[in-house]
Amino acid sequence: MRKILLFSLILMLALTACATPAAKDEPEKLTISVSILPQQWFVDQIGGDLVRTQAMVGSGDDPHTYEPSPQQMTNLADSDLYFTIGVEFESIWLPRFEYANPDMKVVDAATGIKRIPAADEHEPADGVGSEFDPHIWFSPLRMKQMVQTMAEAMQAADPLNADHYQSNLEALLKKIDAVDAQVKQQIEGSKRDHFMVVHPAWGYGAEDYGLTMLAVEIGGNEPAPETLSQIIELAKQYGINTLVIEKGSNARLATSITEQAGIQYVVEWDPMAYDWPASMEMIAETLHRALN
Repeated sequence: MRKILLFSLILMLALTACATPAAKDEPEKLTISVSILPQQWFVDQIGGDLVRTQAMVGSGDDPHTYEPSPQQMTNLADSDLYFTIGVEFESIWLPRFEYANPDMKVVDAATGIKRIPAADEHEPADGVGSEFDPHIWFSPLRMKQMVQTMAEAMQAADPLNADHYQSNLEALLKKIDAVDAQVKQQIEGSKRDHFMVVHPAWGYGAEDYGLTMLAVEIGGNEPAPETLSQIIELAKQYGINTLVIEKGSNARLATSITEQAGIQYVVEWDPMAYDWPASMEMIAETLHRALN
């Protein structure tokens, strides 16, 4: 009797399992590739759990010498969208990306954004013969325009979830405004308006906040000895107390400048870091120190 009951129980459980509908496959996510990690942060904020993203240039990577990994190329073959931003490697690699995935829609995320010329001297660039500065992600004002461009492209690619992207976009715009307000608060009432960086990546921020960036590198290269002497004199003239160096910068050059110019603080940062609000917070704190 017990064997019969046990057999009946097993049979009932088996029939119940068969009657249970199979779990539905997860909905297909919108797959998006971008050039740099800060872009990926913005796309993730807009898309949330409806998107799958990858950035080509990672933290600490050099966009001048970047080469994609096999895994990145595999992911790229599945991408629905690619957002450009104007960094150096795009001119060489983007045609190859399009060849690898002809169905991928390429969108210039910087469409309509006012670009400034790249600093090719240790003083602000005048725009004559200069290429555009690609570091637009350090301008909250410009990023508000960029995220709207990216959100529109995501809505067009996935119209069924357009409301989701729009809602997240509106929340993101508020975050950007809050970051902008924080930077302004940090630099308000500063004693000086000049700051010095080795790599000229804060040009847009300088324009947004009425500051002057003194860049050490010229066209991405270290300055000649006579130019370095001029930079050191400018540092003394403007009372520069902080030198901002990029992750992986030449430590010898930074030491030479700080020793000769009497600069007290050296701040290292990563312009390709994923967490954009944290990067902007670091910039605000550094400028507060550098300008006072």
